[in-house]
Order: sequence, then C-alpha cells, then structure tokens
Amino acid sequence: MKKETRKKLENMAEKYARYGVTLKDCINLYNMSLPLGQSEESIIIGLRLAMAKQFGEHEYFTSEDVSVVTGESVEQINKRIDDNKEELMNNGSVVEVSSPLPGLFDK
Repeated sequence: MKKETRKKLENMAEKYARYGVTLKDCINLYNMSLPLGQSEESIIIGLRLAMAKQFGEHEYFTSEDVSVVTGESVEQINKRIDDNKEELMNNGSVVEVSSPLPGLFDK
C-alpha cells in the first residue's frame, strides 16, 4: 500500500470515527477490494462513496476522481459537467470550478 493511500484511509477513518469506523475497518475494506482488480485510487473513491451513503454524509469528488473511476479523460468529464451544469445544480449537485492558481478565475 502506498503511503498516500494509507493517509487517505487515515483521513477516512478520522472523518467517520463518530460512527464507530476505525482505521482497521478502513484498511480491511480496502484489502477486501484489492482482489477486484481496481486501482488503489478507485478503491479509495469507492470507499468514500460507500461511507458517505452509509452514514448520510457528503463527499466531494474532483474531475480527476471521476476520471479514475470512469476511465474518461478529465477534459471529457469537465465537458460533461459543463454541458449538464444546470441539471446538476437543479438536482442539488455542487458544481464548482477551482484552480490551484490563485486569481485565475478572478474578474
């Protein structure tokens, strides 16, 4: 297991600790998913989605996250989001464009 994967599992355990979820639980779920042949990233995303659904929490996924799961390029994901932005917003989805470059989207 990569260090970054373990850190993500630690963060997940911390977020869901109030529901009794432990790091050991997260690691066990992760290890049970390995034989399915998914990438480490896909497993983590799936666990985040499953935990959010189980405990009624919200998780936010980037275009990169969606790309890992669907196999589409980030550009394809962003286009699909942009093409469906109004519908997504009407369904209560959060659609936000952000950049690691401060001020890029400032007018």
